[in-house]
Amino acid sequence: TRDFDAMVVPGGLPGSEVIRDTPLAIDLLREQAGLGRWRAAICAAPAVVLHHHGLLGDASITCHPGFQARLPATQLSTARVVTDEAHRLITSQGPGTAIEFALELVRVLRGDEAARAVAGPMVLPPRSYPE
Repeated sequence: TRDFDAMVVPGGLPGSEVIRDTPLAIDLLREQAGLGRWRAAICAAPAVVLHHHGLLGDASITCHPGFQARLPATQLSTARVVTDEAHRLITSQGPGTAIEFALELVRVLRGDEAARAVAGPMVLPPRSYPE
């Protein structure tokens, strides 16, 4: 069996379309979800990859504003990063939210203290990461 703490799907086009059309990638994402392990996707990927293959369930999600119309309105958030603990899913909007997205991955995988330790030296604006 494959043992991944998390699987992260990058965004952008055509990258998200390539992942969407790669059976091995989709099989791995399905397996990860089935095992209740963390998955994450940014930019176009939540819509183009995860939603396309029915891998969102009823999780709260976000994605790049240009793709938000493709997602179920009842699940969509306009937050920069959305963590759905119950579904073990983190989604984010795009390049401008990538640092927050990465720090959220550190937080869920290694804890608040590790996330603060990573964020501190990055000289982020005060509201970029919770204290």
